[in-house]
Amino acid sequence: MAVRPVSRRVVLFSLGAAAATVAAGSPAFARARAGLCTSVVSDALRLTNVVPTWGAQIPKVVFDGRWYYAATLDGNGAEYPWQARVWKSRDSQTWTEAVRLPGHVYQPVGLLVDGAGRLHLHVACYTGAEAFPGVAPKPGADMASVYAIRLQFDARLRDGSVDFTRFTDYTVRTGSTERYYQGLAVSRDGHYLYSAYAVDGWDLYLNQFDTRTGRDVHTTRIGTPPAGRAWLYPRVQPGKQSGDVHLSFSQYVLGTPNSACLDGALLWHSTDGGRTFAGGYLTQNPAPDGDRNWVDASDLTVDVHGTVHTVFYRRDNGVGTLYYQRGASGSPVPVGPLGNHSQIVARPDGTLVVLSSDGADLVVATSRNGRDWSLDRHTVPGVSAANWPNLLQARSGSRTPPGNGISMLMAGQRSGDPSFHPLLFVTLR
Repeated sequence: MAVRPVSRRVVLFSLGAAAATVAAGSPAFARARAGLCTSVVSDALRLTNVVPTWGAQIPKVVFDGRWYYAATLDGNGAEYPWQARVWKSRDSQTWTEAVRLPGHVYQPVGLLVDGAGRLHLHVACYTGAEAFPGVAPKPGADMASVYAIRLQFDARLRDGSVDFTRFTDYTVRTGSTERYYQGLAVSRDGHYLYSAYAVDGWDLYLNQFDTRTGRDVHTTRIGTPPAGRAWLYPRVQPGKQSGDVHLSFSQYVLGTPNSACLDGALLWHSTDGGRTFAGGYLTQNPAPDGDRNWVDASDLTVDVHGTVHTVFYRRDNGVGTLYYQRGASGSPVPVGPLGNHSQIVARPDGTLVVLSSDGADLVVATSRNGRDWSLDRHTVPGVSAANWPNLLQARSGSRTPPGNGISMLMAGQRSGDPSFHPLLFVTLR
C-alpha cells in the first residue's frame, strides 16, 4: 500500500487579532471591507491534524444553478481515517449539512457538475467499512487498500436540492482501484469528467468518464516518475478545444518525512482526451528539505483564447515566492511573496487574478499583462487566520452564481486555537 506523506503544505503565518466576530451558523454575510463578503458554512469542525479544505487540486465547492454545495474533511483530534461532510445552501449565506460520510475517508471529497446539471461526488476511501451511506465498499480488510467512490446524483428533493440518498453508483471496486491524490475537472461542454491520479507504485494515470453513457472512455497510464520520486497533487484543466487537457503537478522525494519535500513542478498537455501527454518541468529544486528549499505546482487555468496560465511556488533559503507563467514555455514572472496554496483565474477581459492568503487576509494579485502584478489585501472577519482558498470555478462544471464575484471556501483559525474552524464561504466582488 502506498505511503501517506504527512501534509506540511500549509503555509501558516503569524496570527493577529481577529477583526470581527462571525456568529456560528449566522445566516447573514459579514463584510470585512468593501468588496469582501463571508458566511459561515460550519463552526462545528474541530480538526488539528489536517485543514478541512486540504487538497487544493480537488474542487470542493460548486453551484449547479440552483444550490451551492461544499465538501470538507472532518474528524476528532488525531482521528484517522477521516470522515467528511457535504453542505448545501440556496443563497450561499445559510448552510445546512446535506450528507455525512461516516469514516474511512482517505482524501477530500471532490464535487463536480456535468452538462446536464447533475452533481457528481468522487472520493478516495479505505476498505473495511462503509464510507458513504448506502454504498458498499470494495472488499478487503480494514485499511488494506484504497478504492474510488464515484456517485452521480439524478434525483432532487422538493426544494430543488440534490437528494443524496438516491444515486447512480459508478464506484471502482475491481481492477486498478487505487486513486491517490486525484485531481478532477469537467470538460467545457460538461460531457466528460477527467480524473488524474497516482496509484500504488506512483505511476500517473488519467481517467476520462462519459457522463452521458455512464461509462469510462479510457483509463490510461500516462507517465512514470523518476526513480525515488512520486508525482502528487495533479491539477486538471480542460482546454478550449475538444480533447485538450492540461495537467500541472508536483514531484515528491520518496522516503522524506513529509510532502513538502518537493523537488519539481511539472506542466503537461494532451490533445487526445488525456491518452498521451507532452510537457516538462516548470521548475526544479535539486536540494528540497521540506523547510527552507522546495517547490510546488500551485494552480493553472485556460483563458477564452485557449492559452494556459500557470502559477508555481518556490521556497529558496527560507524565502517563498509565487511565480506566474504564460503558456507552456513562457518566462516565469514573480507575482510576490504569496503561498503555495494560491489559485489563478483568467477573466474574459484578459485580467489575471491570483487568490492567496496571509494571516487573516485574503491576498489578491491582479495583472493585465502577466508581467506587472499589484497586490491587495482583504481582511476576513472573525478569524486570526484564513487558509487554503478553494475556488468555485468553471473547471468543476460550476454554473456562474448571481453577482459578479469570485467565491471560495477558506478554513479559518482563531487566536490560540490550533483547530481549523470555522469553515467559511468567501466572495470577493
